Amino acid sequence: MKTMKAICGFSLFVLTGCLGADPNAQPTTREYTQPDVSKLTALRPYPKDNDVCQVIQKTDEIRNLVAEGQTAIACPKHESGAIRDRRNEGARIVGHAKHWTFFAVTNPL
Repeated sequence: MKTMKAICGFSLFVLTGCLGADPNAQPTTREYTQPDVSKLTALRPYPKDNDVCQVIQKTDEIRNLVAEGQTAIACPKHESGAIRDRRNEGARIVGHAKHWTFFAVTNPL
């Protein structure tokens, strides 16, 4: 069952019963947009300086989705390769915000 929470002017989808999101949700755009378009504050690229994913500043709402000691990262929703790479590295999808997919990472690279 899906529940929706309004956060910072955008919608974040969370599956009830586990911290995760609908990994099959369609992107809202096919072009790259900066994190601030989705009301996110990017701190640095993740995992390397030339990557499209970003470490995201934790707001109160994001802290509720990311456990203590974990890092919040986000990748553009249309970047299926980057999303697949993050999941293969053990990142857990915790939600979507407009053009970005959120992850919780326990041991960031």
